Amino acid sequence: MLNKTAAGIGCLGIVLLGLVFGAVLLLVTLAVFDGPAAEGGVCRPEVGTGSVPSEYRHAIATAADHSGLPEAVLAAQINQESRWDPTAVSPVGAQGLTQFMPATWAQFGDGADPFDPFAAIAAQGRYMKHLHAQVSPLAESENEVIRLTLAAYNAGPGAVLEHRGVPPFQETQQYVQKITTASGGTGGAGLCDSLGELNVEGVGVDDYPYREPVGVDGWSQGRSLFGHTQRQCTDFVMWRLNQSLGWSQGEGTPPFTFAALGVGYGPGQSGAGSWKDILTQAEGVSFHTNDPRPGDIAWWGYNDIGGGYGHVGFVAAVEGDTAIIEHYNLATPNTYSVTSTSVGEVPGFIRVPAASQE
Repeated sequence: MLNKTAAGIGCLGIVLLGLVFGAVLLLVTLAVFDGPAAEGGVCRPEVGTGSVPSEYRHAIATAADHSGLPEAVLAAQINQESRWDPTAVSPVGAQGLTQFMPATWAQFGDGADPFDPFAAIAAQGRYMKHLHAQVSPLAESENEVIRLTLAAYNAGPGAVLEHRGVPPFQETQQYVQKITTASGGTGGAGLCDSLGELNVEGVGVDDYPYREPVGVDGWSQGRSLFGHTQRQCTDFVMWRLNQSLGWSQGEGTPPFTFAALGVGYGPGQSGAGSWKDILTQAEGVSFHTNDPRPGDIAWWGYNDIGGGYGHVGFVAAVEGDTAIIEHYNLATPNTYSVTSTSVGEVPGFIRVPAASQE
């Protein structure tokens, strides 16, 4: 839940954050999504009902039936909260298999011991049913109900109702993404299934040329050929945009750089949050708050995401109201990830006509 941990990090652009990162990472206790396991672009769920310890399977099935949510979602949620450790206690006092705070347990624990794993699973079912009922009027599909219920568990139902969707809190967005991906997608039609239906070649596979050493701060390695700091969201998006334009490594100067567009990117413009204002100065580049297309840049401003530096990702595909977005330095520092994100949760999309597709 959001009140149990600090907010995460945003994309850091060209800013040197070696010292800051250490402090931030000490605060982030929530496990995050590093992208789906993939071979040849085939996405596989990390956690499902098959990973539930055998002694808890009947309890999970009963709780899922009571809550109205799929078994795999509850299983992935418990795996996220405690890694199936019934004795787990968080630094701020969340307890047991399902990591209830004492006040919430007093309301939904039915007087049982919070460290009793079977009582914890039953309480999870009751609490998720309670949240499900509060947020379901906002949702237009079963998948969206699941996402909103998970967001309500993490950030509180009031935040979901206030924002009329998954709140723009990085921890909450990561929490929802982690669980829906780990459970094989929301209701069986999430990220993994979407990639299969869309046949998005290469999505889920990190081919970014500056990915090594994986997870290491890019600033210490200097600027890339694209003019940005390696293993940051900004540089990765530059890589994807140039790929979309038919350019490949070793072909000389890439066609898409800030210099090539004739716009500046210097002191006082650090981070992805400046991209909207800078790139839209270039001829033909436009900004849209909805209707994304593959090849667009998904953009978050300075105040839209944790860390205060903004963030950009590459829109690999669009399916209805969902955008499949590739990222660097979102869920895990300096590392590739993929999200299946509601279009309404992205503040805007920067469109480069030569790269974007109808």
